[in-house]
Amino acid sequence: MKAIISSGVGKLHFHETVRAAASAGIDVDFITGWVPRPGADEFVDCLGMAIGEVGLANRMYARRVDASGVTVRTLAWAEFVSRGVGYLSRLKLLKVSTAGGLAFKVMGWASRKYLLDADIFHVRSGAGQGGAIETARRNGMKVIADHSIAHPGYMQQVLSEEYARAGIPYQLTCDKGLWRVVLDDCDQADRLLVNSDFVKRTFVERGYPAERIDVGYLGVRPTYFHLKQSYACPEHVKILFTGNFDLRKGARVLLDALRQVRRGGLDVRLRLIGNMTNGQVCMKDSDAEFLTHTPFMPPESVLPALAEADMFVFPTLIEGCSRSAMEAAAAGLPVITTESCGLPLVDGKSVLLVPLNDSDALAQAISRLAMDRSLRESLGRNAADAISRNFTWPQYGQELLRIYQRILSRSQIHSTI
Repeated sequence: MKAIISSGVGKLHFHETVRAAASAGIDVDFITGWVPRPGADEFVDCLGMAIGEVGLANRMYARRVDASGVTVRTLAWAEFVSRGVGYLSRLKLLKVSTAGGLAFKVMGWASRKYLLDADIFHVRSGAGQGGAIETARRNGMKVIADHSIAHPGYMQQVLSEEYARAGIPYQLTCDKGLWRVVLDDCDQADRLLVNSDFVKRTFVERGYPAERIDVGYLGVRPTYFHLKQSYACPEHVKILFTGNFDLRKGARVLLDALRQVRRGGLDVRLRLIGNMTNGQVCMKDSDAEFLTHTPFMPPESVLPALAEADMFVFPTLIEGCSRSAMEAAAAGLPVITTESCGLPLVDGKSVLLVPLNDSDALAQAISRLAMDRSLRESLGRNAADAISRNFTWPQYGQELLRIYQRILSRSQIHSTI
C-alpha cells in the first residue's frame, strides 16, 4: 500500500503522521514545504527572527523525516509564496482569511505534480484545493481530508463573542477565505479524519454525515511518559501552560481565575512557555507578581517543566485534541481543562473538566486540586497510564493502516457491484 501525505502550509502533526504510517508498513510520499539542509540552523534562525518566529530552526528540523519507506517531496517555492501572501495580510493589504485561503491553494496547486502512483491521498484540510484533490482522484486515489480542529462554524460561534469582548474583530468566517477552502476539502474528500470525538461532534451537529468521519487520536512520544514522580506541593503552587497564549486557548479565563484564587489567599504561580499572541490583551501589569513567560522552546526543553509543575491548566475554548495537554497528561501532570480540549480522558478520574468560559468554576477547580495531594496524584498517574497504554505513535500508525484498508476495501466492493 502506498499513501501520499500532504501537510499544506506549516507542519502540525504531519511529520509524526508520516513516521507512524511508515512504522505500520505503509510506503509514504510526504509532500511538505521547505526543508532546510543540515547545517543551515543559524541561517534559518536569522530568517525566523526577521519574520517573527523565534526558534524557527528547531521547528523546521522536525520536517526531516528519515524513515524506511518514506520519500520527502519539498515545495520550497510554494511555501515562500504562501509566506509572502501572509506578509501581505500583516501589511493590511489582504484580509487574514483571504491570505490563508490563498496560501493553502498555492500549496495544493504546487503539489499536483507529485500526485501519482498511490492508493491514498491523505491531505491536510485546505491543501487539497488548487486542483490537488481533483488530480489525485483522476489518478485513481481515494482521498482523506485530515482536519484537527473543531468545525469552523462552531469556532465562529464561540470565538466571535470572545474576540468582541477583547475588542478584536473575528475575521475567519465560513463563507469565504481560509475556512471556506478547508470546508471544501472536507466536503470533497471520500473520508474526513479528525483527532477527537469532540471535533467529530462539531461536524455532525452542522450536518456532516457521521458515517464519513473517522476519529484517530494522535500519539505521544515515550519521552513524555511518567515524567512526574513527586506530587508534594511544599511552597507555592506551580501552574504550567504551554503553547500559544491566545484568546482561543482561554487566556482571559485563565488569568481571571488565577487572580481570583490569589485574592483568596492561595499563592499560585503561572509559567507560560510558548509564543505570546493575542492573549496578551488580557494581561494586567499586576500579573507580573505571579506570571513568568518563556518564549517557544523545543520539546525536549519543556520536559523538566512538566516534571516540576504541580498542575497543567488549559481552559481552552477551541481545540481538536490539544497536543500540549496530551503531553502534560502523559507526563503524569494533573490537568484541568474543558471538554473542548478533546482529551480522551475521564472527568474526575484522569482529568478535571470545567465549563467553557467560566472563570469561577476554574478558580474552584484550581483551589480544590491545589489543596488535595491525593487527587493530584491519582489524576496524574491515571492520565499517564491511559496515554502511555493507548496513545502512542505506533498505535496511531496501525489506526491509519486500518482506515486506509477500510476505504480501499469499500472501493473494491463498490467497483464489483
